[in-house]
Amino acid sequence: MKAVLNRPERESSRISRRAVGRRNGARRRAGLTVLEITITLTIVTTVLMAAAGALLSSLSAVSNAARMSRATVFLETVMEDLAAQPYDNLLAFNGNTVYDQTTAAQSNYQATISVFTAAVNLRQVDVVLTDRHANREIGRVTTLRCSR
Repeated sequence: MKAVLNRPERESSRISRRAVGRRNGARRRAGLTVLEITITLTIVTTVLMAAAGALLSSLSAVSNAARMSRATVFLETVMEDLAAQPYDNLLAFNGNTVYDQTTAAQSNYQATISVFTAAVNLRQVDVVLTDRHANREIGRVTTLRCSR
């Protein structure tokens, strides 16, 4: 009879040990470890830094595009003003510098005008647009005008 009685006791003790082990395991899995939190924060930080870099890059590109747009409008205005001038008055503009604001100190852009006689009854007008802040040439336009 001893053999029969020992078996149920062993199984009941095994069951209770397994149940206790599951409870302890469940407690261990309920929270996050420091390593898991560190890895998660590293991934989140990397993604946020990449997004911030992309945002700053796009803001810079938009700012540069806006500056180029303003410069283009200024250059078109200068060319339209020169086109409105009579042929005989064009040589008077040779060597002139035109600014986009009332004074050179306030200006962002300057247009330097060169006019010369290219052939008989033909004048060449060159306009060089310069960014005064970056001190670099942005654009150059050349046109020919003939006497009418």
